Amino acid sequence: MRKMKKVMVLLAAMLVAAMLGGCGGSFDASQYVKALLDNSYKNDSEAFVKEKVGTKEEAEKLYTEGIDTEMASITTGMSVPEDLEAEFRTVLEDVYKNVKYTVGDANKKDSKTYEVEVKCEKMNIFGPTMESFYAAAEAYDGDTEDEAALNEAIVTMLADAFKETLPNVTYEDAETVTVRVELVNNVWTPNEDDIVKLQESLFDTDAASMTP
Repeated sequence: MRKMKKVMVLLAAMLVAAMLGGCGGSFDASQYVKALLDNSYKNDSEAFVKEKVGTKEEAEKLYTEGIDTEMASITTGMSVPEDLEAEFRTVLEDVYKNVKYTVGDANKKDSKTYEVEVKCEKMNIFGPTMESFYAAAEAYDGDTEDEAALNEAIVTMLADAFKETLPNVTYEDAETVTVRVELVNNVWTPNEDDIVKLQESLFDTDAASMTP
């Protein structure tokens, strides 16, 4: 069985793309970070639009691109029917919506930097999902010579494993991650390294491997 890429890739590129144009007027770094996270994970664009991070259409585009990235990381090189892609997309959206974070107040460090504390409760989703998937793969008795059928079976087993795990998913105690929002070329944007750390604090991504 081929080794697949991690299901959850980092969202840094998507979040950095959602920048607040210009630096004029008042700026609430805390609400800005919350707007990005709510849109990226919850598909909730209310704060995104209210804080003028972007339009509703832009918010929808960014969210869709994030899900597309996850789908591409799984289905690259695989011949997967469209109906299965739609099913797996729904599964990923459900995983995203169940992340737990609380955005705190912003602390202005200087004229070009804010620090925002985000409390993250890591979701233990990948460990039990992969365990369930491995068990299903071990029991698989279908045709392993038909690549299309095998690809379909792999995606189906993985989607089923997520659906089995999600209703009883557990979370770790909250960990605080500091996200710097910096003025770069006259544009406020979250620090990419901090977004990477934030992602790692929201999911047990170390367990997101197709190799036991």
